Amino acid sequence: MSLWSRRLRPPAGLRSLLAADERVLAMAEDGPAAVAATQYGLWLPAGSDPDAAAAPWRRIGWEQVVKATWAEDGLQVIEGLLDDSGVVSDRPALTLRLAEPRTLPAVVKTRVEASIARWEQVRVPGGTARIVARRRPGTDGLLWTARLDTGTPDSEPARAALLGYLDRVVRQASEQLFPS
Repeated sequence: MSLWSRRLRPPAGLRSLLAADERVLAMAEDGPAAVAATQYGLWLPAGSDPDAAAAPWRRIGWEQVVKATWAEDGLQVIEGLLDDSGVVSDRPALTLRLAEPRTLPAVVKTRVEASIARWEQVRVPGGTARIVARRRPGTDGLLWTARLDTGTPDSEPARAALLGYLDRVVRQASEQLFPS
């Protein structure tokens, strides 16, 4: 058996949390723990979430990953928090220092990019923002969200304009799918 054909087996604690149809696409060690990518999202050790309960692992769905980049110091992931109005705010960036990254960075990049069905940059008071339609693995339809770009202040006028754009884009998409 060659080095490349060796199959990685996720830790037992993680295997027990995977959905029945969920399969590990890539995995890498993060110190004593492991990070795994599945078709549904990125599994991280619970220590990566200061708000987490006692669960040993947590999954970030691909549609929740705002940005993922690979650099010499590791894989940096920015998770988005979605509020009731459809606006995403960034959680603090997580940097995973992977001893042996294998194919994980490439799989993460591919999955995050594949989750984006459509995006549009718009002007709002004080800067710019993005309207994004994301695919959620295992579900039909799109999740429409809005996010202020880095450097754009989160103000009432910016938020009002952003929500107006979001409402209009979602309405237009609905009318294209279901014409009157």
